[in-house]
Amino acid sequence: MGTSQKFLLDYFRRCQKVLSRIALGADAKAVFSELQTIVESMEPGRTASVLQLNPSTKTLHSYVSNRLPKPYVDAIEGIEIGEFVGCCGAAVYLAQTVIAEDLQTHPNWRLFRDITKAANLEACWSVPIELSDGHIFGSFAIYSNEKSLPTDEELEILTMAAHIGSVAIEKTLLEEKLRFAATHDVLTGLLNRTQFEMLAEKMRAHLERRQLSMSLLFLDLNHFKDINDQYGHDLGDDLLILFAKVLANELRESDIVCRRGGDEFLVALSGTSKQGAEMYVSRVRKCFAKEVVTLKLPRKVEFAAGIAETASGPYLSLDRLIIKADQNMYKHKAQMKKRSAEEMDRRFLE
Repeated sequence: MGTSQKFLLDYFRRCQKVLSRIALGADAKAVFSELQTIVESMEPGRTASVLQLNPSTKTLHSYVSNRLPKPYVDAIEGIEIGEFVGCCGAAVYLAQTVIAEDLQTHPNWRLFRDITKAANLEACWSVPIELSDGHIFGSFAIYSNEKSLPTDEELEILTMAAHIGSVAIEKTLLEEKLRFAATHDVLTGLLNRTQFEMLAEKMRAHLERRQLSMSLLFLDLNHFKDINDQYGHDLGDDLLILFAKVLANELRESDIVCRRGGDEFLVALSGTSKQGAEMYVSRVRKCFAKEVVTLKLPRKVEFAAGIAETASGPYLSLDRLIIKADQNMYKHKAQMKKRSAEEMDRRFLE
């Protein structure tokens, strides 16, 4: 076996161990830290760096700590990607490997020559960290304190390290999605009923110990089934998403909201009396009326709301609060229906 083959085999084995740790649940940042150490050991005078892309601002940020001089790290923090922005900015922008043998002469580094010289950095090679769906997570780079090009073996190991890092990232993202799906409603992103009831019971018990008020709201969209049946589920889904957004936006951090199912929603307001809950409903009603026009619905859509409060003295159980709020919601729905019928009669008489 030649020297080159032995080199690759040694580093493949080291990288394989990292893959094993990913399978056993290693944190993505710990994985990248270990990968940095591996690629730095290929040759003396090497320093690795992992940057993460912020998709909204198109800027790069340190993902894990590295051994680069702090003034240099501070100088490139938050730099915007671009075709000719260093090696990392260009690698992410172009989604391809970018190599600079001499940072003092390479055109991509024209604006950074002073800071790289002060940091004793002479060369840089950067590969994009690409996820399976084609999105670029960031960059994995090696800096050298001497002008140099990477050997084929070094570039292969760096590319492999970036790929292994992407596996760790995707595993983390998948786990986060699974955790979110287990506790949230897929369509609206609100808590699901099970998670809501668990958190609401904790809220109720905490407030009972302090003898503070808690209000539970049961909300239901009027005529939702008609919209679904006549104009399609896509429009119905858009309506649910919009209503959920309005409900959440009007809450404090101490309050919680969930989609109970269909077009029914529950809200728990911490330390809030019935009067305070009515004020919340009023804010939601005003905001919803303003936002719902963007959907261009073929008919007016309102919602009914029932409120149940538990305050000082013997506290109602969570089940009783939900039942009471549900009953009050149906009373409100009946009142709205009656009022609508009276308005129709009035128009007819006119």
